[in-house]
Amino acid sequence: MLSAVKFYKEIRAGSSLPLIVGGSDGRQYVVKLRGSGEGALASAVEWLALKLGKLLQIPVLEPALLAIEAGFDEQAGDPETREILQKSIGLNFAARYLEDASAYTAQSGYQMDDALKSDIFLFDLFLLNIDRNAKNPNMIVNQSGLWALDYSSSLAIRGAIDGKNYEKLPFLREIKRHPFYGEPAKPHSFIAKLKAIDDRRIFEIVEELPGEWIGLLPVAKETGEAKKIIRNRLIDQKNYSHILLKRLDVLKVLKIETEEERSLRMLKNRQVFERKFGKL
Repeated sequence: MLSAVKFYKEIRAGSSLPLIVGGSDGRQYVVKLRGSGEGALASAVEWLALKLGKLLQIPVLEPALLAIEAGFDEQAGDPETREILQKSIGLNFAARYLEDASAYTAQSGYQMDDALKSDIFLFDLFLLNIDRNAKNPNMIVNQSGLWALDYSSSLAIRGAIDGKNYEKLPFLREIKRHPFYGEPAKPHSFIAKLKAIDDRRIFEIVEELPGEWIGLLPVAKETGEAKKIIRNRLIDQKNYSHILLKRLDVLKVLKIETEEERSLRMLKNRQVFERKFGKL
């Protein structure tokens, strides 16, 4: 069992407050605490997405389960961090921390071939991952290569958990902001790879989800039944993966907001919120 033994620092980005901690194997990990943000749901989504990515040979980090024990919070100085750690006792999502990595940008000098760009984009399109765009590519590079990160916003995986249909135009508009949209894509070969995944592999990656996460998800009261539901929904998505072709056609005609339009919409939304609830 991998356990947290040393606290290093918080990563002040987003709502999940990931931490860098030392594991009992002597390595450092980025840990997304189940007591923060969307907690167990985000952890389960990212776990399943990364495991699927591995099966498809997408350059993703191997997820791990890291146990946080009572008293570990005493190593953190920030009261907010300590409170979240206290709520996160048990198993948490983790991935290796690559200290020598830097953020990928189009100007970073890293040369990526068309096949890799196609696979990363089509995987995000399959997952309906809306958290990758030119300003926030969520990719890092080091001497070992490129790694795609942060799949907790993968709406198709969320749909496999909560049963909701996320096949909506506003979500596809976000995917049109993807840094590799417009690059040459090979959907038919990617769909073939998806359908070639044996159903037993889906069974395995769902079975690995900790029962303590499953119990917090909006699926079913009984752990075994919840895993069965998630597994069947993921298999259905895999077998219905030709929907990628339809999504690509929709993307061609969808218009996205300019940055000016986006800023204006957000300003209006904030003004409506403040009129209703007051300023924060």
